[in-house]
Amino acid sequence: MNTQNSLHIIITRDYSRKGYTHGHLTIDGVRVCSTLENANALVPKGQYPLSLIKCKQYSRKMPVLNSNCPCDRCPKLSLVSTNSTLPCFCPMLKPGNGIHGRLDGSILVGKYNCLNSLIHPKDIFDPLYERIRKSVSRGNQVTLTIVDG
Repeated sequence: MNTQNSLHIIITRDYSRKGYTHGHLTIDGVRVCSTLENANALVPKGQYPLSLIKCKQYSRKMPVLNSNCPCDRCPKLSLVSTNSTLPCFCPMLKPGNGIHGRLDGSILVGKYNCLNSLIHPKDIFDPLYERIRKSVSRGNQVTLTIVDG
């Protein structure tokens, strides 16, 4: 892997409390945003290739950690909210405010507001998605590493 032609994203899990895990996302050593995960459905620590896969539920491409995600089993929703949960375990980066009830491996991105809450998720997700999309369209490999802080 040529590191000059890759995008490496790091999620550092800062702390867990009462079913949720707060962290932060960095790219090239620069903090981009805060993250929030359900502590009962954490993606194991490690390095994952990110793929852009068309999610049937969201009717758009989403950054997914596992290219074998069973997106064909997701029902198409007529109204998709940033707080919609997936019916199966399909870890992906996505916008959202809160993590309760999400056992789908979601890693929510946004701006830290208070415990178990993020604000401005769409404002944070859209530029992050564009950065990933542009890197993929240039033929670069995008990886996500999850570590404990």
